[in-house]
Amino acid sequence: MDDVALWKLFIRGEEEALGEVYRRFYPLLKSYGKRMTHDEELVRDVIQELFVKLIQNCRHLHPTNNVRFYLLCAFRHKLMDAFASMRQTENVEDCSDYFSFEPEDANRLFEKDDDALSCEKKLGQAIARLSGRQREILYLYYVKELPHREIASLLSISVQSSKNLLFRTICRIKEWVL
Repeated sequence: MDDVALWKLFIRGEEEALGEVYRRFYPLLKSYGKRMTHDEELVRDVIQELFVKLIQNCRHLHPTNNVRFYLLCAFRHKLMDAFASMRQTENVEDCSDYFSFEPEDANRLFEKDDDALSCEKKLGQAIARLSGRQREILYLYYVKELPHREIASLLSISVQSSKNLLFRTICRIKEWVL
């Protein structure tokens, strides 16, 4: 069953659909959350809170054509709320600096050949130097293959800002690697 049909069953209140939505999207949400914080317990708690809220409000939810994006967006908002409540005096935007981009993600950005292998270490070092927001846009665009429209909505920026951020990030990496 595709995600859209499953979501329709879920918002009708069918219990089997809830279990399937949870099983299907839990790994995605956990993976994304672990990149925003190394606190796995917090990530699990936020996912659980998200699904509790979804269950409580399932009859009031609307159909969507992109369940993956909807859940990523809802999860990110809940996680940012959790960060904000934990850091009452810090700016929530500062939390984006915690986003991690792992070396295996960098390997997915480029096909491996002799030149790519020789640049792998430089690439990893360059990605480590990026801001959390820059690492996050690389992850969302190249690893999760989200379009700029969805990334912009997820990060609460305009589509043009998403494109600009990605372009500037790639330029910065090229500057450091080449």
